[in-house]
Amino acid sequence: MSKNNNNNEEKLSTKEKREIIKRTLKAVRVADSGYLIRDTIEYVLGLATEFVFIYLSALVIDGITQSKPVGTLLSYAAIVVGVQAVIFMTKMFLFRRSSSQTFARSTNLHKNLWQKVMTMDFVRLENTDTQNRFSNADNQVENNNAGIPALCKYVIYSIGGLFLIITGVILIIPMVFVKPVTTAGFSGFIQSIWGFLAVVIITVLLEMLKSLVINPKAILGFEKLQNDKKVIQANRADGFFSNYILRNYRNGKEIRIYSQQNLIDKELDKARDEIAEGWFKAYKSAMLPNFLCQVVNILTKALMYGFAVMRAASGMLSPGEVIAFALYFEKISAGVSDLSDFYGLLKITPTFCKKYFDFLDIPDEKYKGTIPTEKRDDNEYEFEFKHVWFKYPDSEEYTLKDINLKWRIGEKMALVGKNGCGKSTLVKLLCRLYDPTEGEITLNGIDIRKYKYEEYMELFSVVFQDSKLFSFSLAENVAADTEYDPERVTDCVIRAGLGDRLKTMENGIETCLYKDFDENGVEISGGEAQKLCLARAIYKGSPFIVLDEPTAALDPISEYEIYTKFNSIVGTRTAIYISHRLSSCRFCDDITVLDNGHIIERGSHEKLIAKGGIYTAMWAAQAEYYKDTAGELFA
Repeated sequence: MSKNNNNNEEKLSTKEKREIIKRTLKAVRVADSGYLIRDTIEYVLGLATEFVFIYLSALVIDGITQSKPVGTLLSYAAIVVGVQAVIFMTKMFLFRRSSSQTFARSTNLHKNLWQKVMTMDFVRLENTDTQNRFSNADNQVENNNAGIPALCKYVIYSIGGLFLIITGVILIIPMVFVKPVTTAGFSGFIQSIWGFLAVVIITVLLEMLKSLVINPKAILGFEKLQNDKKVIQANRADGFFSNYILRNYRNGKEIRIYSQQNLIDKELDKARDEIAEGWFKAYKSAMLPNFLCQVVNILTKALMYGFAVMRAASGMLSPGEVIAFALYFEKISAGVSDLSDFYGLLKITPTFCKKYFDFLDIPDEKYKGTIPTEKRDDNEYEFEFKHVWFKYPDSEEYTLKDINLKWRIGEKMALVGKNGCGKSTLVKLLCRLYDPTEGEITLNGIDIRKYKYEEYMELFSVVFQDSKLFSFSLAENVAADTEYDPERVTDCVIRAGLGDRLKTMENGIETCLYKDFDENGVEISGGEAQKLCLARAIYKGSPFIVLDEPTAALDPISEYEIYTKFNSIVGTRTAIYISHRLSSCRFCDDITVLDNGHIIERGSHEKLIAKGGIYTAMWAAQAEYYKDTAGELFA
């Protein structure tokens, strides 16, 4: 693989292009096993219909000029209509499910990308370049000019091109080998086989010039458009505002209250102006090649019809044969064009199809491990951070610095500290969303990177600050699956403090959340959403439960209920609790205080208060705040 020095775009070797073509056709076959055969047959049947129409139309025209009986002419017309009807009915029967199959094929190709997004390393998912590559790969599924459907279309057209050439040659041969009226001069040359061959050679050369030289130049501008990072980013922005902001009714409140219409309009206009400029440049670069293509088309048609008319003028062809000869010749020319198009565009389409596979081939750098996670009956698990340092990708600053921490199953631990001190980052490392930059994290003395990733992830139930619920049923959200234990779901919802709200839902746990897809769906508050996320964590039943500000959206009474029932909710599992509200940490066995990425204090609430350090200062500041606020509220 080489790179063009002018635009730094990858240039694929012939072997690489061939491999991408094979891989693309294989992916399409997996997505829709009968697609290429089915559509090729449909396309060839359509071409066959055109030949039948030309042949029988010539007979009708000659019949009229030769004053044949009306009955004979009507029989010709009836045959034309009958053959077309038979072919039409055959196509309707064989391809009655074509639209649904096209949709399924497209969905399956998109699904490959969706599955990659849901399983790839989280560290890559957060990267903007990955998001741009995903957008570009996703576009190739619907790119009818040079993407996956285009490649399939060219394959089908090339087979159709062969059919056009072979059938056209068979039908035109009787008109070519007609005894010349004269053999002298230019007229004799036109009437000879050599005149016909000369026209054929010129036509083929013109079609090859169009397909191999002109057409690829017309597409180059669109190829650059696909690689333009500004346009890719603008397309993502346009999709974000169009699909997420404007079509999500839950955003309507903020748009109106903060008068964000002007902001959104400007951002949309900015993105669409960038897209429009990119397309304008692409079309501008294609103007001259497209003009030259039309010139070539006019020249080939003029050559074919002119040759047919001169042969007719010499008395070699009847009026019907003139029409048939010109149209057969045009079909042969179209076949040559399809084949040369196929060859020429195969130089370009693999570059676009490669973007699809480039995304699928993004490697997972995270080591997935091979050791099974130990299933202990006594639930004796021990985690330890050993001199762990961590900085986010593309960052020079360490978020966590020399962290040393240990805890066992059944302990209730709180992580506290100012915003940005590294609390949530520590949890992300524990859950292997990221791996440490330096140091190691161990489970029962073994580096967690050595455990099977999927099994290791089963150890944790996490309620993040920004945990998401989807427009599925309440039960599916809690169980994170379409199959679930109804009694267990109900129990978890009640334990999470949402029992009273559940009683008001007409369809119980089968109630759909939100109204995106169900007009009878229910809207839930932020606090209720957090309780459902907590119910989901309980339902999973993992030995470790991580709660990242789980009561931030709860009212004081609900928060108090969660705290007083916390031990019954968590049970014997280890709980790691992250909070800014120090008053909510008093029920924990152990409190770890983070500041600027360092562990600076650790102990129970009473020990830390007695120590008189940062925790004491934070406690005093919050206590004073609550006191002052309460005084203002109740004065």
